Amino acid sequence: MQKRVLSKAIALAVATLGTGAAFAQSSVTLYGNIDVGFDHTTRKAKTFGATMPVSTLLTTANGGKLSTNRVSPDMSSQSSLGFKGTEDLGGGMKAGFVLEGQPLADTGSLSRDGRIFGRQAFASVTTPYGEVRIGRQYAPIFFSSALVTTERFGGTDLFIEGGLTNNLHVRWDNAITYSAQVGDFRGQLGYSPNAGAAAKIDGDRGAAGTSSSSILGGANAGAEASNHRGASTGGFLAYTGGDLTLTGGLSYTSFHGANLSAGTTATGLVSLANLDSYKVANLGFKYVLADTGFTFNGAFGRGTYDFVNGSQTATALSPELAIPNALRISSLVLGTRYTIGSMAFLAQWSETKFRNGNHGKDTSYMLGAEYSLSKRTTLYSRLGSTKDKAIGPDVLLTATGVRETPVFIGGGLNPDARSSIVAVGVRHTF
Repeated sequence: MQKRVLSKAIALAVATLGTGAAFAQSSVTLYGNIDVGFDHTTRKAKTFGATMPVSTLLTTANGGKLSTNRVSPDMSSQSSLGFKGTEDLGGGMKAGFVLEGQPLADTGSLSRDGRIFGRQAFASVTTPYGEVRIGRQYAPIFFSSALVTTERFGGTDLFIEGGLTNNLHVRWDNAITYSAQVGDFRGQLGYSPNAGAAAKIDGDRGAAGTSSSSILGGANAGAEASNHRGASTGGFLAYTGGDLTLTGGLSYTSFHGANLSAGTTATGLVSLANLDSYKVANLGFKYVLADTGFTFNGAFGRGTYDFVNGSQTATALSPELAIPNALRISSLVLGTRYTIGSMAFLAQWSETKFRNGNHGKDTSYMLGAEYSLSKRTTLYSRLGSTKDKAIGPDVLLTATGVRETPVFIGGGLNPDARSSIVAVGVRHTF
């Protein structure tokens, strides 16, 4: 399979968006990617004892500092193991399927809440006028960031912020999409009757709630609901001309009053609000200076969580929820990559913030280096840091279950403090 800037699984998803790639008359292919490394994470704060219904680990007892050594998966890319099949139907038509899971190389278990095919599971029909897919698949707005990132959407890739990402802006359950390419333009439209929203939404995947509670996009969240809870629509459009790529995406999810809660198994859940809807838009660019080895990238997004009026509970965790109608967020991500021979160097910076309420924000940077041992095997290193100020989006929205970022996987919530990581690892594609 071809090796691209994105991971193999993402490249597969992108490559079939109306590109007209040639296939054998009938074929089934096994493919995948394994990414595993060793990292050292540090969390530290100058102040202690933030009052919030999640575990606050940084206290005066440990001096406001915690460090952890880990064998960690998916740092530079997301591991995958999949099967894809195609059949040439003649007349420019093809039938196909993709079944793709995400094994975790540190423990041998499965990510995506243990789903066997949690990354993608869909059947497709391709015609001369475009492609239709039905099943679990990437949300259309995902491609607005995936096509312009300097990275591969692994645990240190900040470009996922360009979609103001909760899980429903990476993948949808129950989805039907249509994609096509015309000249230098390609795009996709999609709809899901429930992309993955349970009646009770929290960050513990039901551990502290009832069997019906789940993080957005959790394994028990995507059953179709009679009130259209979780119904999602969206699309993206991209232009590629020479060295320049421009992207734009839109997405909308209707929650129909799903309860938003935060908490832990120890503290129990605290109801914060009932969600009405979420809407988001983003723009992205990538510019390649082929003669110099440099690539420059950027993404910007704005999103709004609308609440059911009068349902908000003002707490020390979430002064934003005292706002009558909505919680507004914006994100800016910039990056660059320099390639020389078998070496590559990359850098990213992002700022994600609330545009109302306490104006909390998360500011992050990531530096990386890679060395290609072969076409399939790469050694990498990463150095990154995230600073949360005034309880920013990562802390608040991850605690409630409406956001699950991959940045510094497993680093834990860190209210009004800094998280840092140093990592080395290996990535192999097949």
